[in-house]
Amino acid sequence: MQDIRPLFVGSIDGEAHAGGERPYPVRRNCRVTPLIEAADMFPALENLVLDARKSVWMSFRIFDPDTKTRSDRARAQGLHDWAALLRDTVKRGVEVRILLADFEPVLADYLHAGSWCTYRRIRAIQEELDEAERSRLQLIVIQHEGEMGWGIRQFLRFALRSRIRKVVEGLIAKKKHDDGGLETRPGLWRYLTWDGDRPKAWQAGPPPRLWPATYHQKVVVVDGAKAILGGMDLDERRWDDRRHRQRSDQTWHDISALVEGEAAGDVAHHLAALWNRELPRYRATIGEWIGGCGQSLMIDPLTPIDIDLPKAKTGGGADVQIVRTLSRRSKRAFAIGPRRHIRELKAAHRNVIAAARKRLYIEAQFFRSGEAADWVEAALRANPALEVIILIANVPEEIAFEKQVDNFAHRHGEYLQARALGRLLKKAGPDRVGLFTLAKQEKPHGKEHEFEDTRGTAFGAGVIHIHSKLLIADDDLCLLSSANINGRSFNWDTELGFVWKEEGAAIPAFRRRLWSQLFEGEIPDDLAGWRTMAARNRDTPPEERTGFVLPYQLGRARRFGRPYWFVPDDLV
Repeated sequence: MQDIRPLFVGSIDGEAHAGGERPYPVRRNCRVTPLIEAADMFPALENLVLDARKSVWMSFRIFDPDTKTRSDRARAQGLHDWAALLRDTVKRGVEVRILLADFEPVLADYLHAGSWCTYRRIRAIQEELDEAERSRLQLIVIQHEGEMGWGIRQFLRFALRSRIRKVVEGLIAKKKHDDGGLETRPGLWRYLTWDGDRPKAWQAGPPPRLWPATYHQKVVVVDGAKAILGGMDLDERRWDDRRHRQRSDQTWHDISALVEGEAAGDVAHHLAALWNRELPRYRATIGEWIGGCGQSLMIDPLTPIDIDLPKAKTGGGADVQIVRTLSRRSKRAFAIGPRRHIRELKAAHRNVIAAARKRLYIEAQFFRSGEAADWVEAALRANPALEVIILIANVPEEIAFEKQVDNFAHRHGEYLQARALGRLLKKAGPDRVGLFTLAKQEKPHGKEHEFEDTRGTAFGAGVIHIHSKLLIADDDLCLLSSANINGRSFNWDTELGFVWKEEGAAIPAFRRRLWSQLFEGEIPDDLAGWRTMAARNRDTPPEERTGFVLPYQLGRARRFGRPYWFVPDDLV
C-alpha cells in the first residue's frame, strides 16, 4: 500500500495491513485535550458519560464498576461509583456496551477471575433494571482470538493438567476468596465435579485452549463524537494525582487524551467492528466452557451494532489518525501465538521516531523492542542535532510489588529491555540519549520496605510506576496509545492509539505542562537540563528533591534479566 502521509502510518515491511483492510484516514479539524494522570482522566471520563445522549461504548483490559467517581458532577448527583454511574446512564436511555478483556484461565487464573468479577458486578446492575433498560446494558468478556495451535496444546497437555489440578485443588481447599474463587473462573469449570452449585473436586478434561494474546486497548467513545483513549484502565489501582503521595505500590503515572471530531467516529467504527466480530466467538467460548458441567452463565442481552456511523465534526486545529494493532488466529498446528494482521502502531512508532529532528521524548512502561532501538539510532545518525529523552518504569510492577522474581517471562523481558536500551546508550552516548525514571519524595515507610529487595525502591525512595505510552517528536507531532514498545503490543495484542499533528502551541503546551508536573514547576530546556536535575535529585534526600525524575537504573535491569530461548520475544 502507499503511504497516506509520511509522518503518520505508512507501510512497514509491506505488511502493515492484511486481508485488504485499509487504515483510517487522517482526520482534519479535530480537537485533542491531553489528560495527565487519573486525576485528569477519571473526572473527564465521568463528565463525558454524564453528557452522553445515545451511546457509551467502552473497551478496557481492566474495569472495576466499584471504582469511586471523582468528578464534582457525579458526586453531586449521588453517583459515588461507576456502578451507580452506569445504572444512571442506562436509566437515562443511553446504550452502554462494554468490551472487556478476558485472560488465560489456566496460566493467569487470577486475572481471569478479575474479569469475571466484573461480569458478576454488571449482572447485579442489570438485575436492578427493568426489561427495556436491561437491553441497553451489554457486556462481552472476551478471550483474544490469537490462541496457541493444537499441536502446542497436545505437547503441553500433561504439564497443563498438573497446573489445572494444582489451581483447582488449591482454590477448593481455601475457605475464603477475595476474587470469588472457582465461581469466577468459568474457564476451569469443565475440570470440576460439582455438588449442586458448589465446586467439589478436580477432574481430568481435554487439553485446554491457551490464549497468549489479549485485548490491551483502553478506550471509551460517547455518541460517536468524543473519545478518551490512551494507557489507562479504570479501577482504584490506577488512581493517582500529580503529587504521587500514595504508597509506592499504589502510585501510577499515565496519560490519556480526549479526542473530538471525525477521528472519534473512527474509534466508534473500530469498536463496533470488534464487537460484531467477537459476539459469535463469545457465545461459542462460553458454550464450550459450560457444556456438560451443569453450570450456566447468563450472557444476554447481546445484539450486534449498526456499523454505519455518522462522522462528528469539530472545529479544532489538530490532524489526527487512529492507529491499531490487530492479530488473528494462526491456523498452524504449532503456532505459539497469533498471526500478524494490522500493525499500524508499529509503523506509527517508526515514523514518529524518524520525524524527530531536534528532540524526541518517549514515555514508556516497557522499551523491549530491538527494532525500535534501531529506529532511534537511525534517527540520531540522520539528525546530528537530535536529542532523545526516555522516561521509563524502573522495574515492572509484577516484579517490584507482586514479587514475581522467578517468572521466566519477566526476566526475559528485562533482558530484552536492558539489551535494547544499553545498546542505544552505548552507540549514541549520554550526551544524546538520556534514560530516566520516577521515584517518590519520601523515604520508604511501612510496607514499602518489603519492596526494597525486589527493586521497588530507587535512590532511597519508593518508585513511581510509569505506565504511559507516549512519543513527542519536536513540537508538532505526538503518538499516544495503549501500546508498549515491545513485540506483544506491536504484533500480538489488540491495541489502539492515535497520531496527533498540530502546528502552533498545543503540543508544546502539553509537553511543558507534563514536564512541569514531573519536575514540580522547574522545566528543563533540553537533555542536559534533564541530566542535571536528575543527578541533583539522585544526590539529594528524597524529601528535598525537585520533582520526581531520577536516572533509570539500567544496571539493575541488566543484572536481573535473563534470556530464555523458550520465551517468545513477542510474549513479553
